[in-house]
Amino acid sequence: MKRFAVVMILLSVSGCANMAGKIATLGEDMLDTAPQTDFEVRYPEWGVVPETRRLDTGSRFSQQRPQSYSDLQSFLRKNGIDYELLPGDHMMVKLKDTIKFHTGSASVSSNSRYWLDIMGSYLATQPGIDIVIDGHSDNTGAPSFNDKLSIQRASEVKKQLVRNQVSMGSIYTRGYGEYVPACSNKTSVGKACNRRVEVRFIVSNN
Repeated sequence: MKRFAVVMILLSVSGCANMAGKIATLGEDMLDTAPQTDFEVRYPEWGVVPETRRLDTGSRFSQQRPQSYSDLQSFLRKNGIDYELLPGDHMMVKLKDTIKFHTGSASVSSNSRYWLDIMGSYLATQPGIDIVIDGHSDNTGAPSFNDKLSIQRASEVKKQLVRNQVSMGSIYTRGYGEYVPACSNKTSVGKACNRRVEVRFIVSNN
């Protein structure tokens, strides 16, 4: 028992001596060597980034780019569809072009139906892509009416995609009513801008 106690004391003294040596090497003013930025705080070895093995995908958000994304990117470019890659844990592509509607209507225009037919034919062959459809309205009418109208608009776009054999289970619809305007509701042009459906794709990492 005494031998165990002596060993523990020796280890303790040795540890303190080592620590004292380390402190001495830092100099008397530790503020000169303490972390100066959040970056250095995250990497306590005084700002040295630990080496990690990571696949360089070339994405500005450091996301992996599966084959589904490459195919989707090629399709969108081929058809002149403008889009943006959103940041986040999942690869999400948002179409910059929106589907427009007349005041109080949830009917998809003939131009939009043609566009959705092309989109649907492609998406039907891509099981690794989920579709999120967000419906919006301007502020004409009661908020309760606009809530329902925005949901109807999203549902009509979903129906158009399903007609082209897109799986219903891969489509998610949401309605935001008048509460997420893209433009000002003070002008007729702004109201037309807000009567819209936005489409985005979530690409599987598999």
